[in-house]
Amino acid sequence: MKKIFDMDNPFMQALSVAADLLAMNILALLCCLPVITAGAGLTAMNDLTIHLARQEEAYVIKPFIRSFRDNWKQSTLLWLIFLAAAAILYFDYHAAAVYAPLLRYPIAAIGILLLALAFYVFALQARYENTIGGTLKNAVSLAIAYFPRTLGIVVFTLAFWLLAIRFYRFGIPVLMLFGLSLPCYVSALLLRGVFETLENPT
Repeated sequence: MKKIFDMDNPFMQALSVAADLLAMNILALLCCLPVITAGAGLTAMNDLTIHLARQEEAYVIKPFIRSFRDNWKQSTLLWLIFLAAAAILYFDYHAAAVYAPLLRYPIAAIGILLLALAFYVFALQARYENTIGGTLKNAVSLAIAYFPRTLGIVVFTLAFWLLAIRFYRFGIPVLMLFGLSLPCYVSALLLRGVFETLENPT
């Protein structure tokens, strides 16, 4: 019995990670409700998932609030940029559906690229101090340079969301509990080596 509840046990470690992701997801959703604060909430979640992927962070609420506060201004500006781009794509997609149906596919592809870029942008914002332009430029460069990882992040995220929506009776509760934090954690795992390379160049 002692081995079952030992924190070094893989099952207990997985349970601990799941509990942390659940708490992060709830905090991030609360931050997304006012819309304007979503950027800071996403940055704070990225900050914590990066630490969690490195097994560096033991707490959730206080570090989340601290990261939210520290990154509030720039994260909000970055979020507004993405929100405006997403709104333009949304209206373009619906206009294309009426007037030029074939244009829906390239517009959808741009939307997927925007999603991939968002993972890099908010992770970089959480990890490094930089200008808005510098963060966006670095995000584009890294997304291209590490394309297999970028593809992995996008495929997992879209598959997770689409499956949850397809099997909505069970999937919607899962999205409410882990819809933001789990893709973010997978992204942090895939980008862990990227950040280590950036911080410890050989």
